[in-house]
Amino acid sequence: MKTNVVEPLEFTEAPSRRDGPGVVQRDIAMLEHVPVELEVMVGSAVTTVGEFFALRQGSLLELDTELESTVRLRLNGKTVALGHLVASGEHFGIKITEIA
Repeated sequence: MKTNVVEPLEFTEAPSRRDGPGVVQRDIAMLEHVPVELEVMVGSAVTTVGEFFALRQGSLLELDTELESTVRLRLNGKTVALGHLVASGEHFGIKITEIA
């Protein structure tokens, strides 16, 4: 029969200094060229499966958001800013009113 010897271990506490350089530097210059996808959340709707399958070209799906309501600008599913929809030439735009 093999005998295992168990001895207590002593751990030294890891230093908690925060005065050295961080893992991620605050200078984002090296990331400025990385593309990201933003999305604007205008509103949502709750419907039944039957009503969903009945949707056709020209159908109207009413959202829970009023016309002048604030919309959310999201990055990777996280809200990063709030704003209002505006016209920008022939496109929609968002005028930022608050950084989240």
